Amino acid sequence: MRVLLTGGSSGLGAALLNACVARGDRVTVIDTARCPDAVPPSVHWLRHDLGSADMAGWDAIETALAGQGPFDLTILNAGISATGRFECIPLAQHQQISRVNLHAPLRLCMLLQQRRAFARAGRLVFVASLSCYTGYPGAASYAASKDGLATFARSLRAALRRDGVGVQLLCPGPMDTPHASRHAPRDAKPGRRIAPDRVARLVLGASRRRFLLLPGPGARLAAILGRIAPQAMTRIMGRVLFDKLKGRLS
Repeated sequence: MRVLLTGGSSGLGAALLNACVARGDRVTVIDTARCPDAVPPSVHWLRHDLGSADMAGWDAIETALAGQGPFDLTILNAGISATGRFECIPLAQHQQISRVNLHAPLRLCMLLQQRRAFARAGRLVFVASLSCYTGYPGAASYAASKDGLATFARSLRAALRRDGVGVQLLCPGPMDTPHASRHAPRDAKPGRRIAPDRVARLVLGASRRRFLLLPGPGARLAAILGRIAPQAMTRIMGRVLFDKLKGRLS
C-alpha cells in the first residue's frame, strides 16, 4: 500500500508511520523535521514547512510527489497549536496555525486531485479534533482551524466519492503526545490521555465507508454532549484548559 502522511516525526504521526512500516507499506512523509537516521528504505521523507508561503518549496513538493503516488491512503495529520489569552498570542502565531492546520491540507488536496494522485478505492483522512464539537477557550485559533478542516472534509466527501475515494474525519481527544504536553496545564495528567498507538490502529483499520472516526468512549461521549449541550461543554472546556492556564498566560 502507498501512504502519504504529513507530520510523521512525533506523536500521532510517528505512531502512524511506525504502524504503516510494520505492515509493509511504502510511506511518503512530509514534515518540517529532518529525516531520522533510522528511517527504513520503504519511507520517502520530504522535508517541508507546511506553513511556508515559499512557492519554490511547494513546487518542489509537487515535483517530489509526482513519482510517489497514486496513494491508497492519505493522512493529513500535521498540526500546531498555541494556548493562552487570545489577544496575548502574537498575530503571527494565529496566522501560522491557520496556514499549517487548514490552508496546507487544502493546498495538498488540490495538488493531489489535479494530479489524480488519490488511488481509486483509496482513503483520505483529515486529522481534526474534538474541539469541532465544543468551544475551546484558551486555544481559539486552533479550534477555528480544525473546525474549518472538518467542514472542508464534509464538503469534499461527495466530490471525491465520485472518484472512488473515501473521505474520513478523525476527531481525537487529548492524546499522550509531546504536542499535547506543551500546551496542557502544568497539573495535567498524561496517563488520562489516549495513547497515539491506539488512535493509529483505529485509523489504519477503519472501513472506508465510515466518515467520522472517534477514538475511545470518552471521545464519543464528548462528541454527543457537544451536540446536545454545546454551552455546557464549552464551560467544561474553560475549566479544564483556560482556567488552569491562567498561571502561565502572558
